[in-house]
Amino acid sequence: MCLSLGARAAQLSVVDDDRYQTFAGEQAGSATGDDRLGRGAIISADGRHLAASLDAAKVIATPYLVKDPKRTAEALSGVLDSEAGSASEIEAKLVQKNDEGDLGGYSVVAEKIEPEKAREVVGLGLPGVSMEPDEVRTYPNGEMASQLIGYLGTDNAYGGVEARYDEVLKSGRNVTLTLDTAVQQELEGALEKAAKKYEGKSALGVVMRVKDGAMVALANTPRFDNNDFGEASEEVKRNRVLTDPYEPGSTFKAFTMASALEEGAVSQESPFVVPDSIPVADVVIRDSEPHETKVLTPKGILEQSSNVGTIQVAQALGGERLVQHIKRFEFGEGTGVDLWGEDVGRVLPFEEWSGSSIGNIPIGQGITVTPMQLAAGYAALANGGVKVAPYLAQTSAPHEPGHQVISRETSSIVRGMLQSVVDEGTGHLAQIPGYTVAGKTGTAQKVDPETGLYGDEYVTSFVGFAPAKNPEYLALIVVDEPQKDLFGEVIAAPAFQDVMSFTLGYYNVPPDRESTKNDPPPPDPTPAPDARKEDRIR
Repeated sequence: MCLSLGARAAQLSVVDDDRYQTFAGEQAGSATGDDRLGRGAIISADGRHLAASLDAAKVIATPYLVKDPKRTAEALSGVLDSEAGSASEIEAKLVQKNDEGDLGGYSVVAEKIEPEKAREVVGLGLPGVSMEPDEVRTYPNGEMASQLIGYLGTDNAYGGVEARYDEVLKSGRNVTLTLDTAVQQELEGALEKAAKKYEGKSALGVVMRVKDGAMVALANTPRFDNNDFGEASEEVKRNRVLTDPYEPGSTFKAFTMASALEEGAVSQESPFVVPDSIPVADVVIRDSEPHETKVLTPKGILEQSSNVGTIQVAQALGGERLVQHIKRFEFGEGTGVDLWGEDVGRVLPFEEWSGSSIGNIPIGQGITVTPMQLAAGYAALANGGVKVAPYLAQTSAPHEPGHQVISRETSSIVRGMLQSVVDEGTGHLAQIPGYTVAGKTGTAQKVDPETGLYGDEYVTSFVGFAPAKNPEYLALIVVDEPQKDLFGEVIAAPAFQDVMSFTLGYYNVPPDRESTKNDPPPPDPTPAPDARKEDRIR
């Protein structure tokens, strides 16, 4: 290919290069710029081209009209350089035969040739050589949102918006997204910073509008450049926000609490006598740190992310009713997001529960969800209890609200509890001066694929929304297999704070809380030296 896509993409924020846009109209033959429909662009909400097509050309030979294949090949090689092949390789295309063994009538010599070189070829006046319009798909922002945008190959579109909206794009229509590049850059930077600082294997995140599920940012790190799609590994190409379910750990406790409140199994004032461990069937489940037996309300249980307290709440509710509510949040099902490749995760039917299931499922073990499902579920907790279907293309915005998952009253109570998690509990590093913030930390052990048992690696996360009293935006941060710490409040909450603080300011969301210079600093996030490593679901 003669186009230098990396360099060319770097020059483009809006594709309006007259050399490319008018070149097709200069070509001989029926396929002129007036009747040739190019592929539409993918455009961000703030008007930047994330994917665009540039006009280029194909060099075509009619072998039976080529008078001197050797000299013609040498002439073409001198203009097209080595990217189109050597002179001998070009000559082979100039003498290509058809099925009957005669010189053929059509042979593609080179594709995706930039206009200047195409004009040079035309100027050579070579018999049997002509030009046809072509296109080059380019990704002007390099690595930005690479897994989300997808890639257009020679024959097919792969992943992301390119594949999902292929029919729209190839008909020449643009696809405008809800994604904003400023928020996207902030999210990508925060993920890379957290993964590097804590030596995480990878990280991912989502920023979503609470009321309707519009995604204003979605990122995976490591990233790759779609202009060099073939150089990236298959693992890096995956949009893990959609494709990789995981055990959510303590971020799931909010759904257990919401279910129990909705059913009236507990109230805000219900007292629970909470020791630091609880036997459930044949296992003993502990809180993340040893403590004396204490009395906690549901609010205190979430604040301290108590495994034992959450299990006691789930026991008051009952496993069958808990599963019913998990299903109402549509865990174990697709979210309806307008992208392909979504995994639905796994929710164990109540009929298949073991004796210990009431101990692990309420605290986010023994169940798998995708980050997209978790974000959509928290949007329902935040927005008055209405289920949202996340979407990316502006044309996919919902025409009517989703179904009611929990009552507005339960949503309000849970919002207050999650605000307390940030104000007083494990999520204090997510605090944003001037705003009320609600959210939940998560630290979950990963299952070793070889043994099927919980191993020594963890997934850490934080999911939350702001302003807590009237939520506008939600963000989820997940760091996989960090090596320098384990807890979501240490690793993911500060990244959430960075992203959400930027998002609220960027969208001019009014502050809803007074802040002063005398605000006390948050407590030291370092876990106690004797904190147990076992069962760190926090």
